[in-house]
Amino acid sequence: MLKIALRKKIIFLFLFFGLLPFVIAFFLTIVQIQKSLKETRGSSLISLSSEVMGSVEKTVQSIYADVELLSANPLIRSNQVGNEEKLLELRKIQDFYGIFEDITLIDLDGNVIISTTYQYRGDWKNKQWYQEVKQGKSSMSPAHIILGPYKVILSTAAPVKNEEGKIIAVIAGQVNMEKIWETTDKIKVEEKGFAFIVNKEGRFVAYPEKEKILTLMSSPSFIKEVLSGDGGVTNYADENKQKMIGGVASFLEEKLIDQLGWKLIIAQPESEAFALVNTFQRQVIIIFLSGIVLLLIISYLLSNKIVVPIKKIITATKKIALGELGTQITIKTGDEVEELAESFNKMAIDLKKSRIVIEESKDVLEIRVAARTKELQELTKGLEEKVGERTKELQGQVDELERFRRLTVGRELKMLELKKELKNKK
Repeated sequence: MLKIALRKKIIFLFLFFGLLPFVIAFFLTIVQIQKSLKETRGSSLISLSSEVMGSVEKTVQSIYADVELLSANPLIRSNQVGNEEKLLELRKIQDFYGIFEDITLIDLDGNVIISTTYQYRGDWKNKQWYQEVKQGKSSMSPAHIILGPYKVILSTAAPVKNEEGKIIAVIAGQVNMEKIWETTDKIKVEEKGFAFIVNKEGRFVAYPEKEKILTLMSSPSFIKEVLSGDGGVTNYADENKQKMIGGVASFLEEKLIDQLGWKLIIAQPESEAFALVNTFQRQVIIIFLSGIVLLLIISYLLSNKIVVPIKKIITATKKIALGELGTQITIKTGDEVEELAESFNKMAIDLKKSRIVIEESKDVLEIRVAARTKELQELTKGLEEKVGERTKELQGQVDELERFRRLTVGRELKMLELKKELKNKK
C-alpha cells in the first residue's frame, strides 16, 4: 500500500482547498475582463469606423450635389450659349469648388462636347453609370484608374435637361480619390491601426499602401463576411497571416450603397488591440503564481508546525520502546499537539514508576522464591532420608522373603525325591 507522508498530505490539502477558489476566481476574472475589454475595443473600432464613414459619405454626397448643381446651371442647359462660353463657366465652377480635377460635358452619343482639362475623356458610351444617367438619374462610377497621368478617380454624372425637361447632354465631374484618401489616411489607431475601404467586389479603394489600390483582398471569407453585413466587428488574417480585428461601417444613403457598396474598416492587429488584455493576463498570472508560492510557503510552515512535533513524539516513543523511560519532550505549540506531548511525558513518568515498582516486586519475589526453594530443598532432603530408611527396611523384608522362598522350594524338592525313591523301592 502506498504511503504518503503527513507533510505532503498537509501541503496537498492546503494547496487544493486554498488554490481551488483562487483558480476559479482567476479564470472567471480572465474570461470576464478579457471579454469586456474585447467588447470595448470592438465598440470603439465600430464607433470610429462609423464616424469616418460618415465623413466619407458627406464628401461623396457633396460631389453628387455639386454635379447636380452643375447640371442645373442655366448656361450649361441653354442651347443659345456657345461651347466656349460654357467651357469658361465650367472652369470658373471648377476653380470655385476646388474638388473636381476635370468637368466634362458629353452628348448623348458618348462624345465629349467640352472638357476643362481633356484628361478624362475615355470611352463614355460603354460605361454603365453613363447609360443610367441617360435614363434621367444621377450616377457615380466605381473608383477606376486612368492613364496619362496615372490616377485613381471617381466620376459623378448627372443629366443636363433643357427648358422643356428633355435630356440633351450628360455632365460628369472627375474627382481624384485622393480627396477620399485625405480622410482615411489620417486615421491612426495607436501605432498600427489604420483605415481602409473596399468596394462591393472586395477591392481596395482606399488603403495606406497605395500600391494595393484596386487589388483584390486576399481573404475571400473576410470579403464575404464584410460585404454581407452593414457593420459590426470582424476578425481576419492579413496577407502576412497576422490576426486583425476591425470595425466595419457602411453608407447610410441607399443610393450610395447601391452604386458604390463601399465598406470602411478600421483595422488593428489583435496583438496591439488586446495589449491591455495581454498585460492584464500577465499581471493576473504573476499574482496567481505569487499566490501559489505564498501558499506553498504557508503550507510548508504549517506542516512543520504539525509534523516536527509529531516527529519528536515518534522519536521519544522509539526511545521508550528501547527502555529509555526517562525520555521527556518539550513542545510549545499551544494546541492539542502540546497536550499530546504533555500526556506522553506523563505516560513516560508513569511507565518509569511502574518499572521501579515491578523491579522492586521482582526483588521481593526472588527473595521469597529463594526462601521457598530452600524450604523445599530441606523438605526434599528429609523425604529422601526417610525414603532411604524405609527402602532399607523393605529390602530386609524382601531378603527374608527370598530366604524363606528358597527354603520352602528346597523342602519341596527333597520331598519329591523321597517320594520317587519310595516309589522305586516298591
